[in-house]
Amino acid sequence: MHLMTKRINSDNLITALATQGYAITDQALPLDLLTQLAQEALNLQKTGAMQRARTGKTPNASSINALRGDFTYWLEENDTRESNAARAYLEHMQAVKLSINRALFLGLFDFETHFTIYPAGSSYSKHLDQFQQNKSQLNTYGQRKVSTILYLNENWQSQDGGQLRLYLDNGVKSNSYLDIEPTVGKLVLFLSEQFWHEVLPAQRDRISLTGWFSTRS
Repeated sequence: MHLMTKRINSDNLITALATQGYAITDQALPLDLLTQLAQEALNLQKTGAMQRARTGKTPNASSINALRGDFTYWLEENDTRESNAARAYLEHMQAVKLSINRALFLGLFDFETHFTIYPAGSSYSKHLDQFQQNKSQLNTYGQRKVSTILYLNENWQSQDGGQLRLYLDNGVKSNSYLDIEPTVGKLVLFLSEQFWHEVLPAQRDRISLTGWFSTRS
């Protein structure tokens, strides 16, 4: 089944990313693809394949359960075992990466991404999407440059909570922020090293695909 029925419109994303460091677009991908991705995440949760989130991707990565309450499942770009929906999503994001590189010359190379489910009541405290790495770790992972979040929550209401709180002043002032509703099809991009952010508690399970474009390791 071929799901590349609609390309993400990168032009507005790139303009916003260049001028303000973050970009938001609604209905980034077709609803049928978003529905399939959400169902895949729920199936992974049901079968126990989702794991409690940790820092980094390595098996010995340190747990930060005190700061976050989400569960994740990592996708691999070159793994033929990924579903048609997951592969379509990865192809879309590769196209976004190429568009950003052509326009902004950020030198993006890798894309790491995972399904994310925040169970009702869970959250993620204020943080920055940058590892505290030494040189050897940077050679392994590269450096995250652009964070990406694609929301998969159908019929989400403001009272459900779960907003992404994006701090607009490098996290210095706690009252300078933008709250972003995690509604289905919304795609958020922001510069990883610039924007502190947090996930507010939700009244129901909150589903997304979270990723990072990084430089060559």
